[in-house]
Amino acid sequence: MPAIKFYGQLAGNTPIYPSTIPIPQMTPDQLWSNYIRPMAAGAVAAAGLITLLRTLPTIISALRTGLKNVRAEAAGQANGGTRIDREVPMRWVIGGSAVIIFMMWVLLTFHPMQGAKTEWWQNLFAGIFVTIFGFLFVTVAARISGLLGNSSNPISGMSIATLMATCAIFFVAGWTAPNYQVLALMIGGVVCIAAAIAGATSQDLKTGYLVGATPFWQQMGLLIGVTISTLAIGTTLNLMNKGLEKYLPTQIPVNIQSLPSGVKVERDTFTYQGKNYVLINALGSHEVPDGEYLYNPAANRIEYQWAQGIGSDKAPAPQARLMATVISGILNQRLPWRLVLMGVALVVAVEILGVRSLAFATGSYLPLGTTAAMFAGGLVRMLVDATTKKKDESEASPGALYSSGLIAAGGVFGLLGIIINLLQDPEISTRVPSWLTSILRLPWRPDLFSFGPKLFGSLAVSNLFGIFMFGLLAVSLFYFARKKLD
Repeated sequence: MPAIKFYGQLAGNTPIYPSTIPIPQMTPDQLWSNYIRPMAAGAVAAAGLITLLRTLPTIISALRTGLKNVRAEAAGQANGGTRIDREVPMRWVIGGSAVIIFMMWVLLTFHPMQGAKTEWWQNLFAGIFVTIFGFLFVTVAARISGLLGNSSNPISGMSIATLMATCAIFFVAGWTAPNYQVLALMIGGVVCIAAAIAGATSQDLKTGYLVGATPFWQQMGLLIGVTISTLAIGTTLNLMNKGLEKYLPTQIPVNIQSLPSGVKVERDTFTYQGKNYVLINALGSHEVPDGEYLYNPAANRIEYQWAQGIGSDKAPAPQARLMATVISGILNQRLPWRLVLMGVALVVAVEILGVRSLAFATGSYLPLGTTAAMFAGGLVRMLVDATTKKKDESEASPGALYSSGLIAAGGVFGLLGIIINLLQDPEISTRVPSWLTSILRLPWRPDLFSFGPKLFGSLAVSNLFGIFMFGLLAVSLFYFARKKLD
């Protein structure tokens, strides 16, 4: 970004595609979203493709083994080994794949998202695409996680590769309307989750093999665990999205009869503070920034931006934004291909230099706030290695255990913060039963848990104080990472 900012000043006040703002006037976030993000899309897709090509022998071997097991079961030779060789029969796997296709078809046909209805045969193709891409990328994820650990699972690359392949098929078939963008996202989302679960499953089965567990019962336990955790995770994400949402006053004149390119009506009626609005969505537009907006038909203008919790500054979702960019860019032919190809060229150069391209590509699209914290953690690790004679590379090292505790605590307190935000919502009394409102005395005061300003005053919101506390956290990590386990 410094190079773009420096050389972009030569253009003066002339915008350079795809941005509509001159580079000297752009903020770091605008530079990232307009120039770095398209390059990152190409880099992640290329890195994912390279990873896929490297694991093709594994995929072919897994396919041959699966077909061999099917033939053995048909001949009555299955389960002839020991207890630790007993697994879920391949017929169950094939039957489960058919059930997934059917469930996807039912969901998309009878319960589609509002404004995104597609034909029944198109939904059937979506289920088939999920099964095919899922088989390919689950194999990749399981293999890499088993060899290198779950943290090396290239979920980002596989998700972007799935979306690019799906969108390319849709584009050739002429499925470029907005409802097909939702369909492509559904396919990519399911495959992304499948690849993530495959990595953890691979680690579980590997550990079970080492301790002598029966794979069949492990797989049954994993099926139950995934089913139950789906409900818990879905509820948590909905709470997060609702608890962190904001309505930001935004005045943008728009003619709803002739909306700009990239802007569409999502809902004809949306009620906020007792007033009816039209909900419109902007993605990839040169006139309206990306996001969802409340449009007032009487005033012929946008009055509020509906900033949902997930994807906002409090819960950024860079992967989701990258997926939306790829889908919209390919189907609407607005993807800046020169920048995308630059990202591909960067990945090829990185591979030639012997650097892991997937890690490089993943880091290229993460926000600066995220990468800066990761970089600080890497510096602490480097200092620990430099000052420790006997290095502990295991996953149970003091530094890894302390970091795991910090991550868990951050997740728990983040969830508590979301719940508190929900209970402080002025409109919470209209969304919960009256008895709960009276018992908890909802809504709570906004300053009820503002312990920082009460104890430290203006120091609590000072950037210097935040940097000091972050440095204190880094020092504690350095201290405990060098401490020996008892």
